[in-house]
Amino acid sequence: MGKQLSRSAVRVYGALSALGNENGNLLESLLPFFDPILRQYNGQKLDPDAVAAAIRETYRWNFNTDLVETFIPYLVRQGWILPDIQGVKDTSYTIQITDNGSLDPSVQTVETDLRRIATLFKEFSETLSPLTALPRGVEEFEDILVEWLLYVEAFSEKSIDFKEGFKADASGRLRHVVEVPNTTFLRDEEKFLCARFVKHAIETDPSSAEVLARIAAIGLLTEVVQDFVKPVTSVDKTDLIVYLDAPVAMELLGLSGKLARENTAPVVAELIRIGASVRIFGQSLDEIKNSLQAVLKNPRPTGPTAQALLRKEVIREFVVEASRNPAQLLEALGVRVAYRTREQTPSDHKYFTKDDWENLYSKLSYSENPTAREHDTDIATFVIRQRHGKADRDIFKSQVLVLTRNGLLAQIVRRVHGQINGTADQSVPPIVHRRVLATALWLRTGMGASDLNIPKRMLLATCEHVLAIRPGVVEAVKRLTDALGDTDRSRQLDLLISQDRSVQALMDKTLGVSNVVTEENLASLWQEMLHPHLEEERRKGSDAVNQAKEEGKKKLDKAHQKIKLISKERDEETASAASKLAAAHEDDRDAVIALCVDVETTLRQKRKLRIAFALLIGLLFSLPLLLDSASLPVKLISFLIGWVSAYLSATGGKFFSISTDETTAIKSLNLMANRRRMLKKLEQFDVSWAKDKFVVARIPALPSEKKLDLFSPG
Repeated sequence: MGKQLSRSAVRVYGALSALGNENGNLLESLLPFFDPILRQYNGQKLDPDAVAAAIRETYRWNFNTDLVETFIPYLVRQGWILPDIQGVKDTSYTIQITDNGSLDPSVQTVETDLRRIATLFKEFSETLSPLTALPRGVEEFEDILVEWLLYVEAFSEKSIDFKEGFKADASGRLRHVVEVPNTTFLRDEEKFLCARFVKHAIETDPSSAEVLARIAAIGLLTEVVQDFVKPVTSVDKTDLIVYLDAPVAMELLGLSGKLARENTAPVVAELIRIGASVRIFGQSLDEIKNSLQAVLKNPRPTGPTAQALLRKEVIREFVVEASRNPAQLLEALGVRVAYRTREQTPSDHKYFTKDDWENLYSKLSYSENPTAREHDTDIATFVIRQRHGKADRDIFKSQVLVLTRNGLLAQIVRRVHGQINGTADQSVPPIVHRRVLATALWLRTGMGASDLNIPKRMLLATCEHVLAIRPGVVEAVKRLTDALGDTDRSRQLDLLISQDRSVQALMDKTLGVSNVVTEENLASLWQEMLHPHLEEERRKGSDAVNQAKEEGKKKLDKAHQKIKLISKERDEETASAASKLAAAHEDDRDAVIALCVDVETTLRQKRKLRIAFALLIGLLFSLPLLLDSASLPVKLISFLIGWVSAYLSATGGKFFSISTDETTAIKSLNLMANRRRMLKKLEQFDVSWAKDKFVVARIPALPSEKKLDLFSPG
């Protein structure tokens, strides 16, 4: 594929900005699709046949000359074609698209975005699988990605021209095969690669997700282009009856995984909101039961439900409940059950006869399961008969239809129904692909064309479907493993296949292609399947170490907190004890001071008595001076002796001081303290004698806190 498709996508990228405008006419919003086509013939006469052929070639649309002519009035108003004769209805036209020589800034932005995403796609692909290691340029990755985005889930008229035959499988057995023509030129591994990258980008890169959703939305517009003759005005109310095909109903219940439900549930909710009746045939309920029971019984199941179980997006108990009574679960979601048989209402058989039933059944030969073929033929028959031969070009006025995700079924029923009624390109077919109805709801109801969540959800659901387990790949690995004759390894394979990460690793390395599994790369594929579990074990080990460290840190922090609390309590106790000790010392000091005062008083009294006694002695020895009988020497000697004795008595035997000496004072203090039993209190203080009074020192300094710190190294 060349660059034409990518360049066209760039030019029509801005088409979405005009969607949902006030006039409700989407045809004008689709004009950008014509821009790159008409530029090829700029200055030439408009040839509807050539333009229709170019559109079919570029966009893969079912486009014919009549459709081109329908767009002519819009192209004239746009100024892209000019009538050769003004005012004449059947005149010819000349293509005149002006080019101002400068590229539209929005186009430049889109080109930059596409190139950036394509570069990321290339880098992602080259690290995913050795199959993508072949040299490819960024431009090729860009073209592959754009083509996949535009035609994801798409089916064309060519799809139903499939070929049947028999082909030997890897084990040599002949199997019935159906070769369905591709809508695109992409190989299966390229589709897988695109889905893997798009899912990764949407989940991890919001800016890229926006661009990818817009390009996918352009692809949704192809539904409008191919069937644009249907009304394109907005719709607020409908009496449409919509029957859900079994796989769609399973998606609604969440049995096919989270992304599938998020894609289907808004469509059903919007149908109910605008008044549509959503139902399911009893045959579809039986198909749901059979499908779920097969998953529950199979030791190595495949399919959406099996993968949803592996990813733990649905619990096994819910699958069991749904396999027993899906009707009750669907009715809780607003989906009623309708029970019909082919023999019912004979008057309606003329609208789709028994021969028509058999003809349609034969056309569904792509399905190997006869029960599934019968189911698909039945539900198509019921809907055609309910329409009573009436048809409408508006999907919301088409009375009744079946909603399916099987594009091939929708195309085959459309062709058969058209051949019977001659309305192949005029009316809404009995069975409609979910993509078609979702697009109609997106563009014509309150879901809002500017809301890219619709195409984004559709993209994610499609990615999940494309990335589903390929039974052929698993069987190829199983066959080669069994050939080794190692029963333990075979059991290990069964265990790995039951793990979503291992299966995803296998799909990534093989890109879902079974023939790449060989004896030479089997060992490396095993390692890739084991790698997620080894990584998981390493992660668990790392988490366990980190958890142990965290718990150790918490314990250490707790111990530090405890130590801090003990230290705080100790400090408080020390401070309290110190306070109490200081108070006790102060009380003792007060008592000692009082003792000292008492001793001082006693010493003063003794001193006074001594002085008085000395005076008395002095006076007694002075009496001879008054006696005439005594001689003068006697008088003098008596006087001297008396006053010397008086002086010595007054001073306590000292010659130069009458004050009490310190030894005497301290001795008196100790004696007094002993009598009062206060020696221990007295010993606490440093008491000195200052001539006539005691001096009691303050409370001695307490030992330092540092010396009392039990947790200090000293």
